[in-house]
Amino acid sequence: MNKEVQVGIMEAGRAVTIKHSGSFEELNLIYKKLNKWIKNNNFKSAGDYYSRFDLKHEDVSSNNIFFDSGIRITSEIKDKNFVRIIQVPECEVISALYKGPYFNLPSIHGILADYARKNDLVPMDFPTEIYLNDPLEVKSNELLTEVQLTVLDYKPQNIQYVPLVNKIERKTIKKQKMLTMENYGSIEDVFKVRVDLLKWAEKHDIKVNTVHFKYNINPEGVYPEGMVFKASIPIDGDIKEENKLKVVEIPEHEVLSTVYKGHYVNIPNVTRMMVDYAFENDLELIDFPEEIYLNSIFDVSCDDLLTEIRMDVIDFNYDKNIKLEKGIERKIVKKHELAFIRQIGSFEKINEIKTDLFNWVEKNNIKTSGYHHLRFINHPHSLSPENISYEIGIPLDSVVENIIKVLDFPRHKVLSLAHKGPISTLKSTYDVIKSYAEENGFQLLGLPVTGFIDKIPENHEEELSIIIQHPVRKIV
Repeated sequence: MNKEVQVGIMEAGRAVTIKHSGSFEELNLIYKKLNKWIKNNNFKSAGDYYSRFDLKHEDVSSNNIFFDSGIRITSEIKDKNFVRIIQVPECEVISALYKGPYFNLPSIHGILADYARKNDLVPMDFPTEIYLNDPLEVKSNELLTEVQLTVLDYKPQNIQYVPLVNKIERKTIKKQKMLTMENYGSIEDVFKVRVDLLKWAEKHDIKVNTVHFKYNINPEGVYPEGMVFKASIPIDGDIKEENKLKVVEIPEHEVLSTVYKGHYVNIPNVTRMMVDYAFENDLELIDFPEEIYLNSIFDVSCDDLLTEIRMDVIDFNYDKNIKLEKGIERKIVKKHELAFIRQIGSFEKINEIKTDLFNWVEKNNIKTSGYHHLRFINHPHSLSPENISYEIGIPLDSVVENIIKVLDFPRHKVLSLAHKGPISTLKSTYDVIKSYAEENGFQLLGLPVTGFIDKIPENHEEELSIIIQHPVRKIV
């Protein structure tokens, strides 16, 4: 029976889902609610219904199963102002409270960054501004804003310094056009995306001298399968975009740069050396590292691999005389749910987006548990105003039930197996997947997804056609 288990890939996508506690007899009601929501919000479904629950439960036909059910939706829908809900994990931040006009907030970002460098802390994200009162109700010099920066302890004593081909230097990169493929996943996926990009270039007779790789979030702050990254190649002329390939024009910018010769495993040590260099030379890092592969593992040995590492920088310059309401505080932000609207562009639409968010909260009778805030997705100094990406969000009450969520999920590997029979026998099929994983060196991740192929069950004893898919990663 193990031979029936299939190893496959679940492509990245988006789904709407709702959590529920009860029995599977209530699935029809849940799916009707999801369908109504999809129709009211002008989305389109893009797959079969599914449910996700713990198949280790002794009695999956019970009336007290906690599960979530959902359906994929098309991601091409233009939903710029659409509210999404995510769960923010517990994290450590440094925080500054500032009283005064908003135009001074960039200096507060600088004060926090300076505090981080002096206290051996590594920023894991871009700043978040939490607005504690309303500019329509108080004067600008009475505005209260808390600025937070997520950090990790920086441990230079653990850095293994590696020899470099040339010294770290600051240089200007001219404006260039790049063909980019963005993806989610693990280091294995990084290699695959790079190969896919090279195959595409070869097919279209495009000469490739270098391949660029860049993290979209700090890889030190996520689990291995949760990396967000992009691979790019420089191009000339006009190339038509297709599928996941996007043409992006990179403006002229300044970077720290060095070339390293050797195995890719040492690249994190090189980037740490560059962080030290930036700290010592009063430079502010405004993006995550970029790796430029100057040769290929197909052509040279691992010891002869050449990689240029770049980190975008600007002069570290801020008003040090701005007075804070109290000293910078290091604290833990507990896990919480957050409703937010993402926006790309200048800050002119902030009030409009905030109004949309508050109207959504009121319309859905949702309780909030904090002040609204703005979180930068990229560094506000790294792009022109029309390309700044940010989120307007508000924390939700910790007990939020029956709220439909929109979730983006990464491309990931799965084990899948068909199940025929009543829901009460699902556990036996799950045990087959579990045994297959153990025998073939896979680690099960998260909870399995059960997809209903033919129809939604109304009776536990129905003969059902179900596919069980369990996220995994290869460990041996």
